[in-house]
Amino acid sequence: MSLLNLNYFEIFGIEAQITIDIEHLNKKYLTLQSEFHPDKFVNASNLEKSMATRISTYINDAYNTLSDLVERVDYILQINNYSKEEHTTFKNTNFLTDQMMLSEKIENANPIQYKDIQNEISIEIKTIILEMQNNLNNRDFDILYENNSMIKFYKKNIRQLSI
Repeated sequence: MSLLNLNYFEIFGIEAQITIDIEHLNKKYLTLQSEFHPDKFVNASNLEKSMATRISTYINDAYNTLSDLVERVDYILQINNYSKEEHTTFKNTNFLTDQMMLSEKIENANPIQYKDIQNEISIEIKTIILEMQNNLNNRDFDILYENNSMIKFYKKNIRQLSI
């Protein structure tokens, strides 16, 4: 069976989970790339070169997706045939209110306070990740999608603190 017929988790031999072993992912990525990288097919036929390029690109896409929490969760939703309309508005008003307060806190913060704010955000993210694992286990994809949206907001906050 071709790697191109496998989903991203199957390529790396890992379960479709919210949290994954990044070290295992990295090692498996290097192993796969050493096996399928187009440079190994310099003397091969054009068809073999083309297939190697396609497989290598697919491995890269899989690695990039699985190594990022938000993209990994989006992919989990995708392979479970869950879709949400592109322009669906995030409706968790309590979270949005908290986000406005957090954005204001970041704007008014002294750079010395950035690390403390980042730590607060990290704690929130860890809590959401635990919820997301339960969402996945219960196949509650609507809530999983919303929790992933919250993670996206928090990542934006962290980027604000990194500027």
